Amino acid sequence: MIAVVGDGFGSLLVHVTAHYLGFTNDQISIFGPSDNPVGTYQQYAYNLGQTVLRSESESHFLGPDWPTFAQLDAWAHKSLRPLYRTTRRKYNPGVPEILTEATVVARRIGWNDVRVPTRVGWLQREMQPTPHFVMYDEQANFIGRAKHVMLSPGHGPLSFPPVLAQARKDPAIADRIVQAYEPKQYAAGGRYIVLGAGIASVNEWANIIDAGASCLALTRNAQPETQDLNVPRCLFESIGIDAYTQLPFEQRIEFLGQVLRGTRPERREWHTRIKTGQQEGRFDALVGEIDKIEPGRAGLRVYVKSAHGEDPGWLDVTGVVAGTGFNKSVLTLPLLRRLVEFYKIPVVNGKMRLQTNCGVPGLDRPESRLCCNGLIANNVIPHGDTIAGLKFISRRFVADCARAEKLHKRSFGSRMALQFSMGRDVASSLRTVTPTQQLA
Repeated sequence: MIAVVGDGFGSLLVHVTAHYLGFTNDQISIFGPSDNPVGTYQQYAYNLGQTVLRSESESHFLGPDWPTFAQLDAWAHKSLRPLYRTTRRKYNPGVPEILTEATVVARRIGWNDVRVPTRVGWLQREMQPTPHFVMYDEQANFIGRAKHVMLSPGHGPLSFPPVLAQARKDPAIADRIVQAYEPKQYAAGGRYIVLGAGIASVNEWANIIDAGASCLALTRNAQPETQDLNVPRCLFESIGIDAYTQLPFEQRIEFLGQVLRGTRPERREWHTRIKTGQQEGRFDALVGEIDKIEPGRAGLRVYVKSAHGEDPGWLDVTGVVAGTGFNKSVLTLPLLRRLVEFYKIPVVNGKMRLQTNCGVPGLDRPESRLCCNGLIANNVIPHGDTIAGLKFISRRFVADCARAEKLHKRSFGSRMALQFSMGRDVASSLRTVTPTQQLA
């Protein structure tokens, strides 16, 4: 009945919401090769050296809003400190804790039991005998049918500036040019350029200093615009989202370009480590862009040009790290590109012109939904690629499916009992995890 294309955070949030509302596991299918809904995120977090989420207490994997993660943390460790911090917006769930909760929730609802271990290569709208979708794998083999489908494919490929993308094709220097989200190892005494000033880049500044190497932070602007969350906090709330979706599509895209910035929450530990690096002469910052790159004495020789004064010129460095995130165009995702081309779905600047319910135009119907989740839906839900955004979209989708199917929902008592028992299991597991140091 309900199918999720993708096996990451989005699939878990659709499943837990459907489970909480009253759908059974024989009515849900999840398509993807991974047997762990947090596996991709866990690898990225490890590569980045990330210890806490940028989001706050509301970002969790339970069906309703409560208990928040701060409440679970306080319950698990018999401490009021998480509750105090969350009242000041200074509580950020630790990566080990959030992964622990997701693992407990996935086990409780039987996430892996409903998974079909294959990638969806194509889905086709059929109208007989009732509206539904037929799904095929990447070799065009039939793998299933579903009345309602959530497209939750995750992020596109890692993004590199053109100069670095071209340089990575040279075997002599390819391994010295990496993305912040890729595996990497810094050499003590080395000198590294880090592009960008968002959370990924700042993480790498600290990682390089910790490794005993030198870091040169390279940004396009003298004071890059960053903010605590990837969009202003008001756009995380229903009122802000509703106001945003009432704008015409073109205005939403323009507005998103203005408010979507690199996230760099204030972290006292980062400041301390970077200040130490500055005092030791191992951290510096430049304004400019890499214009040329070639093999050099230290490994790489790069030419940095600047639009804000004299060019810094040629620099000898050990490596370059790009904190430039992911390619955001839906056309970089094979399944979505095929759907766009075959069904003539309108795309503007790499974004599908989704309906305000995140439905795919021309294919989405009230009685048979085709919905998008995650980054590909941020022209409707601006924080769609966060846990909170994924949950927001998942709830609306599952509620639509329940109405279409005239679902006999769980009783209030059953939902309360389910939520309490899951919260208890999460809190019990959190007791075995060493609390992650809060950095804000």
